[in-house]
Amino acid sequence: MDPVYPAAPLEAPKGSVESHAVPEHQQLLPPAPPSYDQATSISAETTGPAPDIPASGTTTTQHTVVVVPSSPYGPEPMDVQCPHCHNYARTRVSYRPNSRTHLIALILCLFQLYCCVCLPYCISSCMNTNHYCGMCDRYLGTYDRK
Repeated sequence: MDPVYPAAPLEAPKGSVESHAVPEHQQLLPPAPPSYDQATSISAETTGPAPDIPASGTTTTQHTVVVVPSSPYGPEPMDVQCPHCHNYARTRVSYRPNSRTHLIALILCLFQLYCCVCLPYCISSCMNTNHYCGMCDRYLGTYDRK
């Protein structure tokens, strides 16, 4: 397999004169990122042309909708890195009844199926799932059943 990097360091041609000598360890570093002020300032080059304003004096507004996922956790235990103890572990789950669980039980009562009222409280797919760290047992998040 061929080496990825050249065996000898790159050198300037013999006839060229460098204005300043740069140490070898700084030649391989990428340029430094811009400072916070440079990154957050808006320059005229990046904004583009000004939008056309209608002659009637009304302006149009554009709305941007950002959808944020409610929870990265699912209905089953999963392997995650705990933000509290920083260990990789499988989450421990516990199930908690939600309004859907109570609604199903109420509907079973209305149909006079009293012996089946406890079933929604025994079925995990009718309840929310709380995730806890498998190592430190701290709360991580909830998967809400809709």
